[in-house]
Amino acid sequence: MLILLGALFVVAVLFCGVLVDLQAVRPERYRDVGVSQRTRTQTLSGYRGSIIDRDGFVLAASTPGFEVVADPTMVEQPIATAALLAPVLGIDAQTLEVALRGESPDDRFAMLAPEITDGAFEQLEVLADDSTNYETLLGVFVRRFEDRVYPNGNLALPIIGGVDPDENGTFGIEWQYDELMQGRSGQEQIERGIFGSITGGFHSVDPAVQGDDVVLTLDHRIQHVVEESLIEHCEETRANGAQSVVSDPRTGEILAMATVVRNENGTCSVPRYNAPLIETFEPGSVLKIITAAAAVEELGMTKDTQIEVPTAIEVGDVTFVEHGAGHVAAPYPVSQIISQSMNVGTIRLAEQLGKQTLHDYILAFGFAQPTGLDFRYEARGRVSDPEDWYGSDLGSIPIGQGVTVNAVQLNASYNVIANGGLYVPPTLVRALVSPDGEETHVAQQQSRRVVSDTTASEVTDMLVGVVEHETGTGHAAAVPGYTVAGKTGTAWKVFRETQDAPSTYGYAGNRRYVVSFAGFLPAENPQLSITVVVDEPQTESTAGKVAAPVFADIAQYSLRILGIPPGQVAVDTGERVRGTPAPSADPLLLAESQISETAAPVSEGDNE
Repeated sequence: MLILLGALFVVAVLFCGVLVDLQAVRPERYRDVGVSQRTRTQTLSGYRGSIIDRDGFVLAASTPGFEVVADPTMVEQPIATAALLAPVLGIDAQTLEVALRGESPDDRFAMLAPEITDGAFEQLEVLADDSTNYETLLGVFVRRFEDRVYPNGNLALPIIGGVDPDENGTFGIEWQYDELMQGRSGQEQIERGIFGSITGGFHSVDPAVQGDDVVLTLDHRIQHVVEESLIEHCEETRANGAQSVVSDPRTGEILAMATVVRNENGTCSVPRYNAPLIETFEPGSVLKIITAAAAVEELGMTKDTQIEVPTAIEVGDVTFVEHGAGHVAAPYPVSQIISQSMNVGTIRLAEQLGKQTLHDYILAFGFAQPTGLDFRYEARGRVSDPEDWYGSDLGSIPIGQGVTVNAVQLNASYNVIANGGLYVPPTLVRALVSPDGEETHVAQQQSRRVVSDTTASEVTDMLVGVVEHETGTGHAAAVPGYTVAGKTGTAWKVFRETQDAPSTYGYAGNRRYVVSFAGFLPAENPQLSITVVVDEPQTESTAGKVAAPVFADIAQYSLRILGIPPGQVAVDTGERVRGTPAPSADPLLLAESQISETAAPVSEGDNE
């Protein structure tokens, strides 16, 4: 009896100890265990925000999806489970059986179906509601996930970007605005008993928060036109690639920004990287508007000012020769120097300005500066400080060699002239829209004056001559019924013949070119600005024959899409008549309409 009494006493002490632990020492722990046993918690997805264009056209969006997974350690009847799921999932039973058994005894996860249809989801719900399938479906789970979809395939892919399987942005706008677009997941808790939910029981909801939508300045119709036009001309000229930027010069809004590259099979397609912002190139003669604008602004010149243009000029250790149709040493108006893309004439203007003034104007037009778009891996380009210029740089830089730019910078610089001398920063994102519809406009850089309205007007007239005059280098950019102001650019490209060889511009018979055309229209009231750049075209080597026609194609479609009426002056689009090219000579760059196949001794350090 005493032994039994002692045993009962010990048990009583133990019960008291447990009671103290439950009530005083660790009450929260056991209360949480109880709550977890009688409540069910499920995650509520917070969908990623959409990316839409200026008219509300969806470019990227998230939709709900379901996947079927299993915990092989919980599956008791893999053969029966596989047989039950096979017709629903449309997967061979043997394949499912292998997955359900796991790769090892400790394997806790197996993906059975990464995505199922709505019909399959409904069939699985019916199977799960049948109590006779409880043991068979033990260890099988249906999980909700978000599926990122791009309704238009690769349209604007380099700009929109992409996400990883967890819907984290990896590049493009998806990466740049990832935090704002992701949203936040929520939770729902329901009190339950052995027979399911308890009527009137505990119910708590922490709602999911959807991410913000990003509204771009792009117009999907123009973006499509630009990509298709670039692909067509890229394949036609057998170029390495092409890029284009289309904008509204009045606001700086980018309406289209496209990149295409040549594939190994000879076709051209849209890649993942956004070349107009992350690639730089030597622009060639499109940069001559900087020298012209500076000469008008600083020296008081006009388009009719006469400049003595010799047939050749020495700058440092390089002789630059003017080759054109019947060119002779004589005075030429500045407008003709620009329209016929005279290199020697442009260099003469630059000498009067001086290298410091020229350098300052290049920076003022937005080159070697961030565009303000904050795009990942954006390249600023390079313009050396005047004290670092080589002896021949005052000859090569005014004609667009020895400096590097990106296509967005080039487009923005022409918008300066289109806007009456104001630099209007480019924009790509118009606004952010919260789930409740509140719109927040993205802050932009302030506009600034670069040159006077009078200067811009004089340069516009010069650019009109490039297209309007039959001797102009950009006559192929003419658009019937509209006055086009623009400029061609044909630049030698730095390359290596072999991996270990030094960078060079090549030599006679072995040149590589980057050709471009930048301009705006209608010239009397600019509403559309277009820049086209083509890398290493094989069929032609001048911008007037390669880039200018692409400009015209894009312009004609874009004008109709935007409903921009014709200007006051109709352009003569008759066939252009060229003179006979002058013989090749040893000195550097010739007029781009008659490029010589001769090398220029430009230092490798001049190029990027």
